[in-house]
Amino acid sequence: MFFERGVGEDGPWPTGGPILKIAIIGAGPSGLVTAIALMKRLHRPFEAWLIDAEDAPGAFGNGAAGMAPTTEPARDLSVAPERPDDFADWLKSNWLADGTIATLRRPQDLHVPRALYRDYVMARFGEALSLRKDVRIRTFRGHVRHVDIDAAMPRLVFRDGECADFDHVFVATGFGVAQREAASWQAAHAAADRLSGHENPPPLTLVGNGPRLAAILLHLRANGYAGDIHVAAASGRLPQPHVRSHGGIAFGEPPAGRSLQEAFRYVRRECRTAEAREGGHWQAVVDAASARLAVVWRNLPQAERNRYRRHLLRLHRHFSIRLAADVHRRLGTEIETGRTRFVPPRSLKSADENTVDCREVPSARALAGLLSRDAAALSIDDGGRLSNHGAPVPALSVIGPIASSLRPGPFTFAETVRQAYRAVLAATPHGLARTSQP
Repeated sequence: MFFERGVGEDGPWPTGGPILKIAIIGAGPSGLVTAIALMKRLHRPFEAWLIDAEDAPGAFGNGAAGMAPTTEPARDLSVAPERPDDFADWLKSNWLADGTIATLRRPQDLHVPRALYRDYVMARFGEALSLRKDVRIRTFRGHVRHVDIDAAMPRLVFRDGECADFDHVFVATGFGVAQREAASWQAAHAAADRLSGHENPPPLTLVGNGPRLAAILLHLRANGYAGDIHVAAASGRLPQPHVRSHGGIAFGEPPAGRSLQEAFRYVRRECRTAEAREGGHWQAVVDAASARLAVVWRNLPQAERNRYRRHLLRLHRHFSIRLAADVHRRLGTEIETGRTRFVPPRSLKSADENTVDCREVPSARALAGLLSRDAAALSIDDGGRLSNHGAPVPALSVIGPIASSLRPGPFTFAETVRQAYRAVLAATPHGLARTSQP
C-alpha cells in the first residue's frame, strides 16, 4: 500500500471527540461523488481514505481517455442531486461564457471531453473540502485484496499484507474490479502498434460493445490504425444514441407479487402503453421501466433476484446505457467501411495477444470474492446497503456501477449520485452519522 498524500490537513484538527475513519475503495467518479456526499451530509469530524489500485483521484480524465466525450449529456452529470443542472451551469460559467457554442446547443445536451468533466468534479470536491475544516481526505494507491466483514469493524486487507480497520467502508470501484479502463486502453494501443508493423496483420479484436469500446475504436482510427478491427459483442449491435429528454413517464402501480415473471408482465404491459402514448420515445420508456423495476425489486425473493441477474441483467444494461449521438454516427460510418465488423463473442480465457478486453460489465463474482461470500446470497438495495442471506451487512455500502452487478441499476451517473447520498444518509444504524436533510 503506497500512501500518496493527505488533503485538508491545514489548520487545527478537532480534539475531544471521536474521529470517524472511513474508507472509499475507488478513486473514479463513483468514489469522488461518495466523498463529496460525505463532506456535505456527514456532520461529524472524519478522516476518509480514498483508495485505488492504480489511479489517483481524477485520473479518469487523463491521457487518451480524457479526450473521449462523456457517455452521458451534461444534464445527467451533476454531482449535486438537489441541483441537476449544476454541471451545465458550471460549463456556462467556465467554458462557454465567451464562446458561441452555447448559442448552438443547450449546455444540458453537450457531451464534453472527459478531461473537462474531471475538472468539474475535482472543483466541486475542492469546494466541499474547503468548507470542512474537520475533515481529512487521504489518498492511497493500494490493491485491496479482501474486505473482512466478520470482524467487529470492517477490515481492509491489502495485497502487500497490510491491514486497516474502518468505521465504514464504501465500495465504489465502478467497473474496475472486473476490468480496469486504463488496462483496456494500454492493451489496445500496444496491440495496434504491434499489428501495424505486419505486412498482412490479423484482425485486432475488441471485446465488448459499450462506450469504452467505442472510444477506444474511434481513437485508434483517428490515430491512423488502418487494420481490420473485429468487435466481439454478445448483442451483435451498438448501444443506441442519446436523444433529448422528453420528460418523465408515469407508470401504473406495480404488483405486490413476489414473482419475476409477474413483475416483467407488468413492465411489458406498461412499456407498451407508454410507448403508444409517447409516440415511440423508447428511451423515456426504458428509463421509466428501470425506475419501476427498482420498486418491484424490493418485493422479489433472493431466488427471483438471482434469476434476473442470470438471464436479464445484461440485456437490461444494454438498453439502459447509450452513446453520444456523434459517437454513434461515427461508429455507424466506420462499420459501413467494412474495415470494422461484428463477430460472435469469444472466451477471453483462450484469447491471443491481439484480443483486447473492453467490457464494462461489473462482476458480482468479483465483488463476492472481495468479501469472501457467495454472489447468489448477496443483494443490494437502492441505498447501497448490502445484505448476505437477507441479513444486512453493517458498516458497508456498495455504490455505482459495481452495485448494478447485483440489482437493476444504477446504470447512469445521475442514479449513482442519488445512491451515494442515500448511502450516507442510510449509514446511521452503525452510528456513522447524524445527518442533515438534503
